[in-house]
Amino acid sequence: MFPRDLHNSLGPHRGAVRRGPFRAAIVRQQDPASGRVRVAFPDRDNLLSYWLPIVVPKSQNDKAYWIPDIGEQVVCLMDEHDEDGCVLGAIYSTVDTPPVSSADKWHVTFKDGAEIEYDREQHALSITLPAGATVSVGAGSATIQIDSSGDILLNAAGLVKIAGGGPAIARVGDATTCPAGTGQITSGSSKVQSG
Repeated sequence: MFPRDLHNSLGPHRGAVRRGPFRAAIVRQQDPASGRVRVAFPDRDNLLSYWLPIVVPKSQNDKAYWIPDIGEQVVCLMDEHDEDGCVLGAIYSTVDTPPVSSADKWHVTFKDGAEIEYDREQHALSITLPAGATVSVGAGSATIQIDSSGDILLNAAGLVKIAGGGPAIARVGDATTCPAGTGQITSGSSKVQSG
């Protein structure tokens, strides 16, 4: 593995022998609009590359997007003069270590502390968000929003159905029938509201 601070630990290496087309580099500049970065090559006196595209899984009908951070260590595929190439992806090091150690987990940790993980051994999907974060899921005119204070907002233009085969849900003011007879709901929980 290459240490992330390879550019600090190596002195000038003029005339370094080229070992192949794969190069370790450090991201120095980002162009988020075009999905490109410029990188420095520590073994070439921190030579700054031209703008390099980042390899992504899909870019036409389906699109994936994620730009390496400034200072992140990446592996590049370059031509013999380091004039043209692309960024294949980031790599872990002794400084930037993996967030988990399991062959059964798919995991993403974000800078703000948010985490998304699927454990295929336990069949468990986990999403954890930091204080102040929100979740919003939308489909057409329906949305579900969850915030870190514990509020859940369900907004639907049509029917809201809680599955499970139980009885209908009544609101304050609805007419009801129960074993004691008929009547009207006059009060309810302030934690569940309609409107």
